[in-house]
Amino acid sequence: MADFFGFTGIFFVTLVTLLITTRWPAVANILYVALTVRIIVLLIGHYVVPLPDSTGDASSFEGEALHMFKTSTGFSNLLSQYPGPGSGFIVWIIALLYLFFGESKLMAQSLSLLFGMGSIFLGWLLLRKIWDEHVALKAGWVLALFPSLILYSCLTMREAYISFFLALALYGVVDWVRVGKFKSIILALIGFIGAMFFHGAMFLGAIIFFGIVILSNFRETFRRSIFSSNYIRNLMISLFIIISFGSYFFGKFEIPKLGSFKDIIQVERLLKQTKNSTEGDASYPKWLIIDSPVELIYKSPIRMVYFVFSPFPWNVKKLSHLLGMIDAFFYIYLVCLILLNQKAIRSDNALIIILILLIVYIALFGTAVGNFGTGIRHRGKFILMFIILAAPLLPKFVMLTKNNSYKKNLEKK
Repeated sequence: MADFFGFTGIFFVTLVTLLITTRWPAVANILYVALTVRIIVLLIGHYVVPLPDSTGDASSFEGEALHMFKTSTGFSNLLSQYPGPGSGFIVWIIALLYLFFGESKLMAQSLSLLFGMGSIFLGWLLLRKIWDEHVALKAGWVLALFPSLILYSCLTMREAYISFFLALALYGVVDWVRVGKFKSIILALIGFIGAMFFHGAMFLGAIIFFGIVILSNFRETFRRSIFSSNYIRNLMISLFIIISFGSYFFGKFEIPKLGSFKDIIQVERLLKQTKNSTEGDASYPKWLIIDSPVELIYKSPIRMVYFVFSPFPWNVKKLSHLLGMIDAFFYIYLVCLILLNQKAIRSDNALIIILILLIVYIALFGTAVGNFGTGIRHRGKFILMFIILAAPLLPKFVMLTKNNSYKKNLEKK
């Protein structure tokens, strides 16, 4: 019976995908391929051989959810155990699934699949809004076939949910820059808050975005001059100071149901986190451990490099490390494209905001994460941002389109 509900979940994801492609046929083949690949990988992991990373946090979340479900006395009691933002939130969500559908791991995985597919669709919409249909299709295929996105769409982990809500937030950000409507700000807020419930640090994006929105209200020439090189430099310096030292003063300020700022953005514990996370054969070098705020200043940029680009060839000791290095090569390639695309980025305020958000997130996670095994998973949350910034320079794919007339329209562009 548990597997029946699991396959029902997969069928529901398939039905949603079909409905989307009926309304947006241009993205049909991308979504069909993405869904097919993910269902195959999901079923292999469920019935044949465990997927990479499925025995760590994913297994822990499932076990904790099962315990929460079995020790609860009903729906009301389970609702009362709402844990707030963080890793406990996904445990609570899975426990609710167990309550309604039985102990179905496959059902929990199908929910990750739903959000993973949703992030591809939102990413395509966002890329089309920023660039054009042709670029959106190229980048859409990357989103559909990127290995880490496939993997975490098939596991009961937080990454698929965070990717979806972050894509929603970015759509709101871009729409606000393009149109300037208040509803776009609300959409961005919903996205950032949704991502925050799965990982508190994601709320930092909302703080940055709303800081920019507030600043724009004091500058009549915002859309022309706020992103001058001097302003970007000053803004980044200010953000670095806030992230590095402001967290020490946020611990006592609390938001009802959400907790203190230190619980939401989890920055105060960075120094301790860097020590705790540098363990195991995938850990960063010991000299990258941060022991003081001063070391935070000059070691953070190096840790950012490790976060995005490791494992390096000299770190490879087993097959999983080799796969991680292949993943890192994709990011090296995307960063090279971003550097080549900097002229287009500098001329678009929306892209500059995305770049600022990306740098801040990398700085935060790069400082908190101390081993490349965890880093591979965490950097996957931000792959859409990398792809957006590099999209026009991505290579051309043999794009399968819905019909020949649409293909001809692409060729004219």
